[in-house]
Amino acid sequence: MRDIVRNFKKIIAGGNRDSDSDESQPLLSSTSTSSSSSFESIFNRFRATSESEQGSESENCTLVSPNPLQSNLIRNKCRHQQDSESDLEPTVLTVSAAEHFFYNNDNSYVRIADLIRHDPMNIQTNQNAPKPPLSSGEASFNGFMDYKDSETHTHNSVVTIFAIWNTTMGSSLLAMSWGIQMAGLFPGIAINILIAALCLYTCHLLLTVNEKHGMPGIDIEVSHLCQNLLGKWAEVLAKIFSIVVLLGADIVYMILMSNFLYNSVYFLYDLLTNPADPMEANATVLCLKDTIINVSAHSALLNPISATQSLFEKVWDLYSTVPVILAVIMFCVLNFKSPTFFTKFNSLGTISVMYLLMFVAVKAYSWGINISDWSAEFQLKSTFSALSGMLSLSYFIHNIIISIMRNNRHQEHNGRDLTIAFGLITFTYLFIGILFYISFPLAKSCIEDNIFNNFSKSDTMTIIARILLLFQLFTVFPLISFMLRKDILGNINQIFKNYTFGDFTYGRVMFLNACLLIICVLFACFLPKIGTLIRYTGALSGMVYVFMLPNMLKMASLKKRHKLSTIKTVWHIFIIIAGALNLLSQFFIND
Repeated sequence: MRDIVRNFKKIIAGGNRDSDSDESQPLLSSTSTSSSSSFESIFNRFRATSESEQGSESENCTLVSPNPLQSNLIRNKCRHQQDSESDLEPTVLTVSAAEHFFYNNDNSYVRIADLIRHDPMNIQTNQNAPKPPLSSGEASFNGFMDYKDSETHTHNSVVTIFAIWNTTMGSSLLAMSWGIQMAGLFPGIAINILIAALCLYTCHLLLTVNEKHGMPGIDIEVSHLCQNLLGKWAEVLAKIFSIVVLLGADIVYMILMSNFLYNSVYFLYDLLTNPADPMEANATVLCLKDTIINVSAHSALLNPISATQSLFEKVWDLYSTVPVILAVIMFCVLNFKSPTFFTKFNSLGTISVMYLLMFVAVKAYSWGINISDWSAEFQLKSTFSALSGMLSLSYFIHNIIISIMRNNRHQEHNGRDLTIAFGLITFTYLFIGILFYISFPLAKSCIEDNIFNNFSKSDTMTIIARILLLFQLFTVFPLISFMLRKDILGNINQIFKNYTFGDFTYGRVMFLNACLLIICVLFACFLPKIGTLIRYTGALSGMVYVFMLPNMLKMASLKKRHKLSTIKTVWHIFIIIAGALNLLSQFFIND
């Protein structure tokens, strides 16, 4: 779920918006800033204005609404009223369908031409009349899937597919081998494919629901669909768990950045103090579990370890000083008014994934296959739910999938492009997870939830990977934090109806950033296990956003269209129950 914000910003934002002067600059968010008002507020204003006009249109036919849709209706009705005084023939009106559409009570789109045809004023449309030439701001409208906003920069299928692939790839890559170790090799492969298929299916559900009940030309998100089809409670739930996902991502990224910074500086220290042979530990593979056991068993003989530590080792500690130092550095960065600068490093995501693929391939080639008993790899371990919980976050893109696919040039290919993207994601996860697992030369239980921890600080390829990922995460963390801040302030605005609270002030921003960094530092110091955090965050947010909301939205959509059958109801409820069991099972396993 890494890089929710930074990857393919232009696809999401619909153009190049590199203004640095405004805190409200649109970036990818769980609740789009360009559509903060709900469906009801938009269309209630339209209906209220229309009703008031019907009572006074004879007195004030010169009224022009700031809404183009309302203005056209007013002008058309006034023109008919004036013409009817001199001619009893009904006015023949050609309606340009490009800009006239209305959201009906049954959540379907109706052309204004159809509304006028049934209007008591007896205005008729001439379906056979040639349409006037479209202006530069208009586009032909032949249904929802064909709607195009001329000001939005659309992209071809290849760009859309790689946008989904690059956005979804995240910190789970480093923990995938650990997840397979928790489930068993072949059961892990089956669980990975199963969860990928379920996430693809529920993503597609969101797209189909948005196709039926969304609003062309307006940035509609999952939370808006929840409010419209399920109620306010579902909208609140969607927003809360979008924030949970962003917060979980920040915590995991802080832990990883602390780890990469600690090891990178430690390598430089060793290089300066022991320059004789800094490459001597290149071939060393570590099993930290054995190290911890040995230290614990001989602690009485070793005496306090801190007594033998150098001053550098006391000051530069992974679980105390390093997270605090990193937090101080990040605090200065997070207080920028706009994070646009960090969006310039979009390519780092692809580069880091490609390097990680190469890293695992080279290590696996040097180790060879190390499986002593293949038959044991078919057995499902009791801790398999650690992998299913982690995968719920690994394939999590549901809160932004509508935004990404909105700018696909060929909307009719959305399903195909989404399937191809998920296929690439699944292949990447399985390639890294399986290859590292089957070639790892030590006991499989030694595999860490961050595979870099299995290598010496002096391993050359590992050092390059850590430095590359450190720089990448250093640019991603501010973007995630920016969107987290925007979501929190925006939701407070909606709750308290105070639409100035979300404005940029250094006092509010510094307070929120300080709270965020304190939370991240506490986890980095006392619970630095990214596997545990990913599986709990994934299982919790996945239950809501992957398993529950898409299926409930689909059932509500089918019910409104009178197409909800018993079989479909049972199927969607079964998926929701599976998500709940996935979450519950996380509390019964140990890492």
